[in-house]
Amino acid sequence: MVLKNSRILLILGFLLLSGYAIIGSALYEYTHNYAVDQNKKKLDQLLLNQRALHSYLEDHLKPVIYQLKKEGKLYDGFFNPKVLSFTYIARGIHGHLNILREENNITQIYYKLATDNPRNILNKANPEELKILNQFRHNPSLKEYSQVIEKNTHSYIYYAMPIEPNKASCMKCHSTPEKAPQELLQQYGKIAGFGEKEGAVRAMISLKMPFDDELAEANHIFLLIMAILALFLVILFGVIIYFVRQLDKKQQIIEEKNKTLSILAELDGLTGVYNRRSFDSDLSNEISDQSLVLIMFDIDYFKKINDTYGHQAGDMVLKQLSALVRSNLRESDQLYRIGGEEFVILTHERNLEDIEHVASRLLLIVAEYDFEIGQAVHISAGIAFRTDSDTPDTLFKRADEALYEAKESGRNRYVIR
Repeated sequence: MVLKNSRILLILGFLLLSGYAIIGSALYEYTHNYAVDQNKKKLDQLLLNQRALHSYLEDHLKPVIYQLKKEGKLYDGFFNPKVLSFTYIARGIHGHLNILREENNITQIYYKLATDNPRNILNKANPEELKILNQFRHNPSLKEYSQVIEKNTHSYIYYAMPIEPNKASCMKCHSTPEKAPQELLQQYGKIAGFGEKEGAVRAMISLKMPFDDELAEANHIFLLIMAILALFLVILFGVIIYFVRQLDKKQQIIEEKNKTLSILAELDGLTGVYNRRSFDSDLSNEISDQSLVLIMFDIDYFKKINDTYGHQAGDMVLKQLSALVRSNLRESDQLYRIGGEEFVILTHERNLEDIEHVASRLLLIVAEYDFEIGQAVHISAGIAFRTDSDTPDTLFKRADEALYEAKESGRNRYVIR
């Protein structure tokens, strides 16, 4: 896989993982807030029941009891908390509710009518509850307080709500001992629960509602959605990898073809050596090298070979000649076919003696080589050493003039300029 597309995959993978993490964080927040909201609805329903019970006791049941006393059907000192004490009744109902919850393996609800002046010590507000109760008393607009807490490996929502302010009916039992029923005094005494004023907030409902079930459901939904999302992203990433790999293969094929085309554009189609285009480019790039030497050669009487043996035989001579010369050059030397039967060699770091040796050897090996056309083949060469004043054109021109001179002076020889 090419580096560019690997990098794209890494970036895309990072973006997908980042998106997954962001979605997971938002989903976790949403599902757990949903669990809290669902539990809060249970609490609200329970508290509404409590308020309804309190209203029913104060507005309906107590007036009946007081009317029966007034009519003499009940004696004046009658007091039974089972029918006259909201605190007693509410605590009793929740006690039975917790028994049923325990029988059904459901976490119990913590319930308390918390106050700083209880008749029953069970309703004594702890420091935290007292702090919240005073907030309700000093801020009538504050109607509720809630907080998520952890206790004994269980999760709860703690909820507090003030009961309705004291009504006139409440004062018979909570104002002064003189107004209270005798049986109340006999049961609770003359100190606890008195001194209340009409309109004051005497107590608050203090609840701890477990929401393990809602939390477990929220976690289940969260994990299920995250698993589905993870599966989707894995499949998506796999599909992307597949298409990227297909793209890579196509790119590789294109690059290989381009490379082949680039090589073909630089090579002579018949002989496989570098062509005129490559020669012009390399000569321009290397003209500043003081050690540059240009050797130009061509085949003597090549037209006659073509006319006598045919162009196919002439092409075979060109191929064999190219291979023969190439095999007798250094790796650093470059051979070019610049047109027809004309060739050029670019070589470096050669002194006059070395160049003469190279030229003589090339003439000899070509003359001795059997090209299988029924006659010997010879070449002539023109050699030019690079000078400080040379340009690509002037160096090429001097080598060309040297080659012309070699041909004019009898062929199968070289001339140096």
